[in-house]
Amino acid sequence: MFAILSAALFGVSPVFCKMLIGGMSPALLAGLLYLGSGLGLQLVLCFQRKNSLHELAQLSSRHRLKLIGAIFSGGIVAPICLAFGIKYGSASEVSLLLNLETVATTIIAWLVFKEYIGPYVWTGKALILIGACLVVLKADGGMTFSLSGVLVICACVFWGIDNNLTRDVEELSSTVLASVKGLAAGLFSIFLSLLFTAGAATLPQIAGALTIGALSYGLSLVLFVEALRKIGAARTATFFAVGPFFGTLLSVALLGERPPAAYWLATVLMLAGIALLYLEVHRHRHVHEEMAHAHPHIHDEHHDHEHPEGEGDLSHDHYHVHRPMSHSHVHWPDIHHQHHHH
Repeated sequence: MFAILSAALFGVSPVFCKMLIGGMSPALLAGLLYLGSGLGLQLVLCFQRKNSLHELAQLSSRHRLKLIGAIFSGGIVAPICLAFGIKYGSASEVSLLLNLETVATTIIAWLVFKEYIGPYVWTGKALILIGACLVVLKADGGMTFSLSGVLVICACVFWGIDNNLTRDVEELSSTVLASVKGLAAGLFSIFLSLLFTAGAATLPQIAGALTIGALSYGLSLVLFVEALRKIGAARTATFFAVGPFFGTLLSVALLGERPPAAYWLATVLMLAGIALLYLEVHRHRHVHEEMAHAHPHIHDEHHDHEHPEGEGDLSHDHYHVHRPMSHSHVHWPDIHHQHHHH
């Protein structure tokens, strides 16, 4: 549910951005979206009395490098590519092609991070990829690539890198992680846009971009990170793939766009690919090595350590040790299930 709600918030953003962008620089739009995300989440952290600087100071060097990589790939490069794609393409095309983020995330999770990907997931990705080809290839006078489509594909690849890096930074709470990414990426992109691009922005455009960023990037990213940590990158990305369909329908309703027949065929293929995930059940005997770390958790079969009476009933966050154990149950590739498969 976290992944699907995150998808809905993000999926409608291309439509509202298309309505908003006008003559604004795409790089400025990308920066304002992420800045709105960071500022909105900082307000939440203030109400929660959380100190994001304190959490950052406690971050290990390994996770700090992954955070920097996530900010660069997913907070700077990807949104700039997407903003240019929105400017030069239709909202329905951009919305549908955002499904390729799930394909990029899965391939990177499998190739680089050795996450287990089952046959249902692979079949689903193949259907999404075929659907994307129908959208990005133009048949007018021969098969050619849509420039806006290629830009969105680039954004999806960099978000795929970001998703896999973000999943492993479990030392930061999801709200702090999303806020830091938003502020760093937003300020850097705005600086670049003012330095190298032209195009003015009105106060209503700036306010609108910040609002879209707070909801479609900030709140959406918090929900997405929570899902990443619970069910892994490949499966979170597959559930997340429902988001673009919200955007496609909204582009028809609000912008009056009329996508060609190939888009609707692509929609059917992509929905079929997503539906396949629901058929997957992953269960086998596996071994947990001893490990020690800190992250938000409740007491379950993987967290059976002791607390003073009354302290361990609700979700809590502290440094704890996992004892070695071997068992079998239905599971997802979360931070406690990153074992190898034969």
